[in-house]
Amino acid sequence: MNLTKPLTTAALIIVALGVVFYFLHLSILDLLDVELPYNLLNFYLFGAISSLIICLTFITLPELLPELRDKLGFMFLFSIFAKLFLLALIFKNLLFSDAIFTRMERLSMLIPIFIFLIYEVLVIVKILKKHS
Repeated sequence: MNLTKPLTTAALIIVALGVVFYFLHLSILDLLDVELPYNLLNFYLFGAISSLIICLTFITLPELLPELRDKLGFMFLFSIFAKLFLLALIFKNLLFSDAIFTRMERLSMLIPIFIFLIYEVLVIVKILKKHS
């Protein structure tokens, strides 16, 4: 039960995804002359940290508690809703303000969440295939 390699790999991939897509996102916004009224880095940090917690939890959980292997899919669905709730809680001043955001500004809030969500799904699928 050596988890060092999968945990390190997941952490490095999440950091790499965050860095690459953050700078790519900023470059595209710069090319389109879009200036966001909020700090985009905060959304990428939230996405990376929450994905890191979720991925590391779901990588270690089946090894520590084998009886939960059958419930990983349901637990992952719950983690998605918890992540969205936490996002709304942390960014409530921005999300629930009277400010009217353009389509690009709203999309820029969601892109980091979906980037990391896709990676989380890939990790969960790999874990479920391994244990089935």
